[in-house]
Amino acid sequence: MIRAAFEVRGRVEAVLVTAEHGAVTSGTYGYGSLMATPVRKIQAVRGHGIRGDRHAGARLADVRERELRAFGLPSGIEIANHREYSAVSVEELAAIAQALNLPGNIPHGCLGENLVVSGIPDLTHLPTGTMLFFRKDENTIRTAVLVVWGENTPCRGPGEALQTYFPDQSELAQRFPKAAVSKRGIVGSVYVSGVIHTGDAVIANIPRQRLYDPVQ
Repeated sequence: MIRAAFEVRGRVEAVLVTAEHGAVTSGTYGYGSLMATPVRKIQAVRGHGIRGDRHAGARLADVRERELRAFGLPSGIEIANHREYSAVSVEELAAIAQALNLPGNIPHGCLGENLVVSGIPDLTHLPTGTMLFFRKDENTIRTAVLVVWGENTPCRGPGEALQTYFPDQSELAQRFPKAAVSKRGIVGSVYVSGVIHTGDAVIANIPRQRLYDPVQ
């Protein structure tokens, strides 16, 4: 089955940057390394990521690269950075908050995201190769273009950050990964350099898709 390409339009509700340096303050990944600060605009740089963000630049293979290690490649080698940016959606954040029985919304920045968007259904399931375009208004485009690599796998770190906002809710670090499965958002890389502002329109260009199944 082949699905034709199409577009979905939403809105950028917030743009954020995680500090390049800072103390690790949690017992596992360190919410200090994940917390992002809202800013008026972010600068996306092709081949680098979000300027000033700790996830930008070269990346070294670590324990997350199971396929590389299974093939025999060592940890510590330089690899492509498919996490030059991350994005979450207002709708999926609300669903995570509901699954965790939180008394309020998840504060922007707890998931280390660079963009919070609204209006794009099922953001986490955007297929690899989806391109994100941005407009200031109907007459003005932004030059920045982002490409989606895949789903951002949930881990305990954001749950630890949430625990500081909701101290009366028990074991958020342990419960967050399960609650956020298929709702954690996306990661990807910068395709074209440019600036993205809060309030911009975002247009997701979904590519033509075919399910790969060589058995059929």
